[in-house]
Amino acid sequence: MELSELSKKRLEGVDERLKAVVMECATRCRFPFNVSEGLRSEAKQREYVKQGKSRTMKSKHLVGKAVDLYPLTMNRKEVDWSRFEDLAELMFQVAKELDVEIGWGGNWKSFVDKCHFELK
Repeated sequence: MELSELSKKRLEGVDERLKAVVMECATRCRFPFNVSEGLRSEAKQREYVKQGKSRTMKSKHLVGKAVDLYPLTMNRKEVDWSRFEDLAELMFQVAKELDVEIGWGGNWKSFVDKCHFELK
């Protein structure tokens, strides 16, 4: 599947290693997904902490070392909530092949964030 132009734009400022994993994952993935966010401003991060969407001002989004990805239905109109684990499995496989170490928010214990992938 191909990433949308908007998803590609949202990868601007993201570390090239993580960007390469996402781009390769998109070519292999059997369902579409989008990039909802990559590099994030400090003001946006502060807003997310205030809203409870994040718990830290030390997010890797602030330095371009994290992305949020959402698997989509085949018509690309809705999030496919059943596919986060499939997307994570493929991200880890591609990252290993590209010798890039990543972490997934779906594995976190205290604040599970299945859309979040970051460089370790």
